[in-house]
Amino acid sequence: MVTSHRATLKPVQFSVAIFACVLGCTVLLAKADPPTAQQSPAANDSEDDFLRILPLPKGIEKIEPIVGSVNIRFKDCAAVWPNGYRAYLAESVAAEGHANRGDIYGWLRAKQAFESKDCSCTGKVANWAPVEAIYAGLRNKYGTVLLKHTAVYEDQARIFHYAVERLCGGLF
Repeated sequence: MVTSHRATLKPVQFSVAIFACVLGCTVLLAKADPPTAQQSPAANDSEDDFLRILPLPKGIEKIEPIVGSVNIRFKDCAAVWPNGYRAYLAESVAAEGHANRGDIYGWLRAKQAFESKDCSCTGKVANWAPVEAIYAGLRNKYGTVLLKHTAVYEDQARIFHYAVERLCGGLF
């Protein structure tokens, strides 16, 4: 009889294994072509500063739950979603930049919730304007924005999501 290695892990062990895998992938992607790397003298321009992603906070993988926090899931905050996000949801998934802007917004709202330590809609719903600004900056820098250009945003968003779920004691 063959058993799955995954089936032998306890839920906490499995979560730690997934987190380690994601963290490892983030490190590999960051070494490949990260927005933070100095790629040319032009990349040092202050106008590109907002395109750079800072390293993850130290100890993010050991974050402790906030005692007494009330977790509100992002999907339950629809009443306060920004209009830009509503338009994004209404557009076709085949629209230019759809997936890229989704990666950026996922990162932005997860980072905001983590930094503010706010488990409510206020913490989890971010302004949409920076998404468009970052996407426009990437388009100016690369011409056509490919998923590889926003992969680091998606990877960090995933790690921030896990951290916020631990902080808030529930799903993002």
